[in-house]
Amino acid sequence: MTKLWAAALAMAGLALAATPAPANDLEFFTGKLLYAHCSAKAGEPDYAAHSLQCASYVLGVSDAQQAAQGAGAPGRVCLPGTATAPALVRTVAAFLEAHPDKRPLAAQDLVIEALSAAYPCK
Repeated sequence: MTKLWAAALAMAGLALAATPAPANDLEFFTGKLLYAHCSAKAGEPDYAAHSLQCASYVLGVSDAQQAAQGAGAPGRVCLPGTATAPALVRTVAAFLEAHPDKRPLAAQDLVIEALSAAYPCK
């Protein structure tokens, strides 16, 4: 029975992978949604969940950017050895606060823009 479920899940996954996403659905996480997570205040409902989602997203994009640079991509974000996770999250949150006009854009691009402004490669 377990093999049957695994096969069914694999087939469903292949079917979904073969179906192209509509162009307007390609950005799954916008700056607007990231801002909502990153601007949550202590005491608000779901504050812990929002804070965790904000930090996880920012650090995930940062790690992906650092990995890409390590693999030869152009340097856009050069973190000093003293950079901390909370500092990166605060940097991105402040950027989103200061640039409401950019919030409709892709969140990953905004994270990289914020971090490259704060931690440029020289």
